[in-house]
Amino acid sequence: MSRREIWQKIYQRFDVYEYVTSARWRADRALSPARKIVEILSTPFASDARILVTGTIGTGKTTELLRVAEARADHEFVVFLDLARHFDRLGRIEGLQHVNQWEVCFLVGLALYRTTEEKLGLSFPREILKDLESAWTGLARASGTAPPANLDLGKLAKAIVTAGAAIIGGPGATLGAGLVGNAAEALRATWNLPMGASSTRIPDDDERVKTMLNTVNRVIADIQTRHRPVLLVIDGLDRIRDIERARELFVESDVLARLACRVVICGPFALRHHPTASAVPRFQFQPLVNEPVLDQHDPTRPGPGVPFFTELFQRRTEDLGGAPLIAQPLLDHLAFYSGGRSRDFVKMIRLIAQEAWQADVDAATAEIVESVIDQERRLLETGLHRGHIDVLEAVMRDPDHRLPKDDLVWELLTLSRLLPYPDHSEWFYPHPLLTRHLLNRAGSTS
Repeated sequence: MSRREIWQKIYQRFDVYEYVTSARWRADRALSPARKIVEILSTPFASDARILVTGTIGTGKTTELLRVAEARADHEFVVFLDLARHFDRLGRIEGLQHVNQWEVCFLVGLALYRTTEEKLGLSFPREILKDLESAWTGLARASGTAPPANLDLGKLAKAIVTAGAAIIGGPGATLGAGLVGNAAEALRATWNLPMGASSTRIPDDDERVKTMLNTVNRVIADIQTRHRPVLLVIDGLDRIRDIERARELFVESDVLARLACRVVICGPFALRHHPTASAVPRFQFQPLVNEPVLDQHDPTRPGPGVPFFTELFQRRTEDLGGAPLIAQPLLDHLAFYSGGRSRDFVKMIRLIAQEAWQADVDAATAEIVESVIDQERRLLETGLHRGHIDVLEAVMRDPDHRLPKDDLVWELLTLSRLLPYPDHSEWFYPHPLLTRHLLNRAGSTS
């Protein structure tokens, strides 16, 4: 009997662009920041919790944030705000690279306003939206952004929730409502505010920024007085690549740290390995590291992180039954060449499912696995020049695999061509896909 139906299910379950809302589909991490964050939120010091989760894009930070939201849904009023999803569904994902502190604060205010009305049935004084509108309009004009002629914040707040950018409480129970129908189209049709389009930076001591923050904090205070403590979980700011923008949001500004509730934010990747991180006020860092699928002493050999990906695959497929779809040696091979990045592993499994369906095979063959790995290898090599190669090979030759003094290091880290791994202190190595043909440990490339 053909297993095409099963391969189709595998394809659907391994989607890098959708949340993993089922807890039983999530593999447990030995170094999970979610576990530590939940512990912090369970202490008497939780009211002061300001936590910045950092890590390489694609390591699974969103999944860790969802773990936190679910674990605390019975203790706080949890609102999960996904800025990347918001900007993406607007068709303006690049605008996230230029977002300001007051714009994030504004979106927080709208999300809290709407989710509270929808979930709790609590209403706010009408002047709350008027104050938000006045603050936004003034800041937009001052920063060089033209405000729209007509502004209906009630509709905009509803659009954030409808599009699935703001999720109430535990995501597994409520996420679906934001994904039904043409949510993205509805958001684009409703949302008429330019975001991430400012030409002038407005400092925290500007009265309009203060008004924006104070208005949002009034919403938070009202919820906490009438219901329970608020936990705000913000995802998406890890997409910010520019260190100067990261500095403006978290070093030169403390607006997000002065939101009057418990805050967990997925921070800009630009801060992850930059000395600027030590200057971020108020926030406590919780890093998520790549799974160590390479052996530090001999990176050509598999490391202790490989079994994590076997568990990840098994958790999402164990209910399908039958003979193994991908043999263990091939799973290990895929885990190694994922570089320890969950997104890369999930993407390769999805591609394998597509090819296996087309070939109508009972189990993935070595040829199919190698074909997928080679596709991803070619994609990762795209755009790398001699300067990039020299830096990557220098890291390979270094016995301790430390970062060389070269400006290209930050570009390679941001693009995930150079990956960090945990140990007593972090070490670095090129993405293993690049070591198949492009790079040479001895430093000579053809």
